[in-house]
Amino acid sequence: MRPSSRHLRHPAAWTRGLTLLEVVLAVGVLAVIATLTWGSIARSFDAYETVIGIDGRYHSARVAMNRMAKEFSMAFLTSERRNNGKEKTWVTHFKSEPGSPFQTVNFIAFAHEILRADAKECDQAEIGYRGEPDPDDQTKLNLVRREDPRPDIEWDEGGRSYVLAEDIKDFKLRFFDPTNDDWTDAWDTEKAEFAGRLPTIIEITLVMEDENGEPLTFVTKTRVNLIKELDRT
Repeated sequence: MRPSSRHLRHPAAWTRGLTLLEVVLAVGVLAVIATLTWGSIARSFDAYETVIGIDGRYHSARVAMNRMAKEFSMAFLTSERRNNGKEKTWVTHFKSEPGSPFQTVNFIAFAHEILRADAKECDQAEIGYRGEPDPDDQTKLNLVRREDPRPDIEWDEGGRSYVLAEDIKDFKLRFFDPTNDDWTDAWDTEKAEFAGRLPTIIEITLVMEDENGEPLTFVTKTRVNLIKELDRT
């Protein structure tokens, strides 16, 4: 009995190669799958970069705000005194005023951290905050912190400076004056109206830019512990 022609055709169908059309369709399907997969991966990378950027901005703002709040709370004043009529002590001040590009402030505080056991330093330091253009990109502005661990008569100069927060859009301070029971934008103890005293509360505002280019504002308040002038006699 001879096998039917239907049974003879099957082995040939199994062993024939793919046609050009089938190859093109297979490659097309693989290309679509690869495109969709890469798009998903690329979006994941973009989301990761966005989250990292947001976290970096918030971390930078938190570090800067906490540092400033801590140091403002430990600010103090001393006036000129003579010990037994001989030794003359230096005067400390607190001065904040509108500046370029941001508000500037210089003061003395019990905020210095001694890092070496043999350092000829104490817990007092000259501290200042100001805005400066970024040296690598002049279109950006940074918040710069200055510290001099050896206070002297030039209380608003000297020391070393470093960037506390990068790419800042604004930096503002407000001071609560208990005498007037109101807020003021400047405080200068070299002027008669503020001489010998500090504000009870300082409000700190730091403005950055979010991932969409919109202003991102951080605000905190800190209480000054020593609001009256210290007596060094």
